Amino acid sequence: MNNFNFKKRNLISGPHLLGPVLIIAGLFALLSPFFLESESSMEKIIGVGVGAIVIGLGIVSSYSGTLIDFSEKRFKEYFSIVGFKFGEWTTLSEISTVKVISNSYVITNIPNGISPTFSGKVTDFRIFLYSDASKPVFSFVYSKKNKAVKQAKKLAFNLNAELVLKIP
Repeated sequence: MNNFNFKKRNLISGPHLLGPVLIIAGLFALLSPFFLESESSMEKIIGVGVGAIVIGLGIVSSYSGTLIDFSEKRFKEYFSIVGFKFGEWTTLSEISTVKVISNSYVITNIPNGISPTFSGKVTDFRIFLYSDASKPVFSFVYSKKNKAVKQAKKLAFNLNAELVLKIP
């Protein structure tokens, strides 16, 4: 299948941050009997450890995305967990333009007493797919210019659309 797969996933923020924390906690629970004394039964320790690891792996492996099938001219906005993609295929409208722009903004971490407070300028690169309307049909965000341009060229070629690059 000739397709385009855009995954929306950020492992270091939001609920995805809970996944690695649970995995580490599960490993700690499993290894704790070797260096800590506990009156808990081995079954409880294994249950808690394995349970935390399984839930953590489920969280880490979950993400949403958009899949475009070029040969069948259809798309699916999906949610994936442990590799299984859930979503419905929909007919893709005719795409006439693929546009890439850069977007710069200042990001600030809100001080909360736990994580470090930092701020800085961030630039991301957005791909917009337009049909005849002025509102984009799809929008994809990339952090690296080279990857955004490469994916935009792939989309424009396979959708037989005009490629517009508005990036410095």
